Amino acid sequence: MKTRILLLSLALALLLSLASCKQYRNDLSPDALADPAVSTLGAPADYTTAAEGYLDDYFTTPSYVSSYCICFATDGNNLDEFGIYHVEEGNASAMKAVLEKYLADSFTKNQTWYDSYIPTETPKLRDAEVKIFGNYVIYVIADKEDRTALLSTVEELLKQN
Repeated sequence: MKTRILLLSLALALLLSLASCKQYRNDLSPDALADPAVSTLGAPADYTTAAEGYLDDYFTTPSYVSSYCICFATDGNNLDEFGIYHVEEGNASAMKAVLEKYLADSFTKNQTWYDSYIPTETPKLRDAEVKIFGNYVIYVIADKEDRTALLSTVEELLKQN
């Protein structure tokens, strides 16, 4: 009887641990994810897709990045920005560290200017987030509500059914 209870307990624990592990797709381009992400923040006309090398002042795109897309608010008084990076297997944590450093460096470099000219926008950069969804790493500079909405939208698109 004890063996049966132990086996049932182990089986239940295994089932619960598997249920909590999220599996994400690996076949969508960052551009395909960016369009619905922009829609969660506003109209597509309100956002611009950054040119190649947009963040070169902060870091060189690592070789393990397969593709990426960065979008930012067209209005210069709005700091909203996000980037979606598709990386090779096993490199998501390294890319997350690169993006966290970019956000920290950007905040340090620009805080005084933002505080002087667009002080209501500074908290967006200060509180920016970086999340990993499988082989995708996403950073979001936006207010809390918009960050949450954008990250939820991308996660839903990447969840494997």
